[in-house]
Amino acid sequence: MSDKLFTIAVHNYSRAQVLKSRLNAEGIDCYLKNVNLVHSAVPGGVKLRVHEQDMERALRIVEKVSEEYRREDTGEEQSPRKVQRILVPVDFSRYSKNACRYAIGLAEKLNAEVKLLHVYYNPIVNSMPMTDTYYYQVNLDEIIRDIEIRAKERMDKFYQELKAQIEEQELVNVRIDYALIRGITHEEILLQSQEYNPDVIIVGTRGHGEQPGDLIGGVTRKIMENASVPVLAIPEGSEYQGISNINIMYVTEFDESDYKAIRKLMNIVSPFSIRLYCVHVSTTESNTWDQVKMDSIRDHIREEYSQSHFECNLIEEEDKLKGIEDFVKEKNIDILSLVTHKRNLIERLFNPGIEKKLLFQSKVPLLVFHTSE
Repeated sequence: MSDKLFTIAVHNYSRAQVLKSRLNAEGIDCYLKNVNLVHSAVPGGVKLRVHEQDMERALRIVEKVSEEYRREDTGEEQSPRKVQRILVPVDFSRYSKNACRYAIGLAEKLNAEVKLLHVYYNPIVNSMPMTDTYYYQVNLDEIIRDIEIRAKERMDKFYQELKAQIEEQELVNVRIDYALIRGITHEEILLQSQEYNPDVIIVGTRGHGEQPGDLIGGVTRKIMENASVPVLAIPEGSEYQGISNINIMYVTEFDESDYKAIRKLMNIVSPFSIRLYCVHVSTTESNTWDQVKMDSIRDHIREEYSQSHFECNLIEEEDKLKGIEDFVKEKNIDILSLVTHKRNLIERLFNPGIEKKLLFQSKVPLLVFHTSE
């Protein structure tokens, strides 16, 4: 027997003991490291270690137990509510017009309502001599009234055009409304998202005044990073062609949040005929851990969504972005989907997330699920 030990999981003390008992019952010797018998809460967690020859079998048992815990933790979330509300931030650019086409198509299938939201400019008062305050305030009030009037006119025209399209296409299941708010765009969108409680936000990748060379518009980036609901971002080159059969690529990094994200994803696309590709791209040769994790996701999808067509793929590619792009082309992917994590400022500045590059280079809409680390 090899004396070499491998860490297969890190958990709190109580769960580590449960896993150890399960492994021992299956004839696998398991050793706990970092155990503090006096203080059950161990910094960094308790490590479960097994012999090399038992590693693959042990990993599969750990994944099976983890799935049981996931079911207990999610409870009623196994059956989330149907999509009822779609929020679409608009600035009247071609990006937001295209986002509206997607929203209307989705709403028609889901019998959902669409709320358009336009946040117009909020002038910031600069400091100035007291003698000029009254004059400035009068002019500021006039500027604000003018901005509000123009925003109302543009919103009403935009709304009426969409209503006419809906009536022309005889989309009887689509209900549409709008709201106008003054303020800082991304802040008001996030606040409205909390109040309106949409099931998904659909937004263009950029808006008026943002440079073509930007990886992603600042407003969209902030929405994607901070919204508590799924965000479907529509790139410039993506033209709405109707929604019927959908090829979806879900990119996994083998995080616990995958299971919740996949559940939300399947809830959104449930009325459509879909093929789901769950993909992990690794820069090194796929190891035993990757295969076990992918098998766990495969078993979960097969059990929970037995009527769905799906594949699970491990891809080895040094350039992760290239691996994804090649797969998109090969499988004619219609929607990319992934979980994005909040990162600190340094990481965002110097190591931008792959989702930003995807939005910049791809014509495929990106459905992002947010989770905090």
